[in-house]
This record gives sequence, structure tokens and C-alpha cells, in this order.
Amino acid sequence: MVNITFNDQPQEITTIQELGDAIDRFDQESQFEIWANVQNGPAMCMLRSGSNSFLMYLREAGDSGFTSRGTQDQVGNTTYLLSNGQLDDYPRSWSIDVEQCYKAISYFFVNGGTKPDWIHWHED
Repeated sequence: MVNITFNDQPQEITTIQELGDAIDRFDQESQFEIWANVQNGPAMCMLRSGSNSFLMYLREAGDSGFTSRGTQDQVGNTTYLLSNGQLDDYPRSWSIDVEQCYKAISYFFVNGGTKPDWIHWHED
């Protein structure tokens, strides 16, 4: 089972339809943090700040993991608001399309924590 949290709030989501409905609600916010995780297994995080978003994938707790990569012509940083209130800056070149992030979270959910291979990942 994959657990979903939105801005550190656990969500009661057990089906892909429920996840789709939740993503529609989440999309109303311009800044957020989503975590999808398998107990004692992999986890995926999506951070969004306006039109910028990126993914992190961890194979297990404590893993340095992977981060998504967009195009290198995206210069500068984007500030993301984490669910604990902290502001973090990440390179804009890590940003990918918001819809691709939603698709990746959905894939992770349906496939029990599998990392989507169509995302360009960088092992950190």
C-alpha cells in the first residue's frame, strides 16, 4: 500500500480514482509538498512552486536518492515552501512539468513504489 501526505497531512487514498480526485484538489494550491511512500520501502516527493515542480525518489529511508532534471536552459533557483514552513531553494534546471509530476506520483502509487523511467533522473 502507498501512503500519500499533502503538506504533512495524511490522506485517505486507496484507489487511483481517489488519487486523481485528490490531485485535482492539490492542484488548486500553487505551493505544496506531496509525499508518496511505501512502508519500509521507497518514497517519492513532489515539490511545487507556481509553474515549477520537481521530484525526489528515495529507494529507502536515509537514501540520497534521485532528483528529476528538466532542461539545462532553465537558469537560477526556485524557492519551495516545505510542509514544515522551511523555504528551500533548488535549481530551476531540476524543474519538470507539473503534469509530469502528477503522472509520476500516480505511476508510483499504482505500481507499489516503482520509479517511473520516463523521468530524467539524476542520482544524488
